[in-house]
Amino acid sequence: MAELSCDLMDIGQAAAGCDEQFAGIGNQIYVAYPEDLTAKPVYEASKAAFTEASFAFSPGKGAWKFRIKKQSGQISSTGNEGAKGYNVQLMFTIDKDVENAAHVLRILKNRGDAIFFAENPAGGYYVVYDPTFGTEVNNNYDSGTTPDSDSGHAVTVTSNPNRYSLTTWSGTLTLKSEASSGDGG
Repeated sequence: MAELSCDLMDIGQAAAGCDEQFAGIGNQIYVAYPEDLTAKPVYEASKAAFTEASFAFSPGKGAWKFRIKKQSGQISSTGNEGAKGYNVQLMFTIDKDVENAAHVLRILKNRGDAIFFAENPAGGYYVVYDPTFGTEVNNNYDSGTTPDSDSGHAVTVTSNPNRYSLTTWSGTLTLKSEASSGDGG
């Protein structure tokens, strides 16, 4: 386990007011199994991030892509009492291909250790996962009552405890569909 540097740093001073900060996450979520990686992910020293080499996949392995309802994705975290990390939650809605989603979500719910990547609008990914404690998945389904009702699977991924309230990764994610036989999946 990497040691926590107790040195503080200035925040937001380098480009004060120059960078855009968008709320929300992208419209795609990526899911991978830890056993498909060549090595256990490692946190970068003195950063709330995984090292660029952290998510290297074994040959033929990669992440699966979930297209989610636009503007339904959100990451929130709450600090656990004292020096006990964070309870990080990724929430999103799957409103298309709901029959296949029901099957996939049951598998993920029963496993309890998948790695979730959310697109960071500024580039790279937010990662909801801790190499020691994994994740838990839960979901609810609602068909809606009228054509304009919200419908689909409301999914919550929980990583508790997690080392950081928000963890990023700047690497290039290998997709399972691109890692297979090369025919696009």
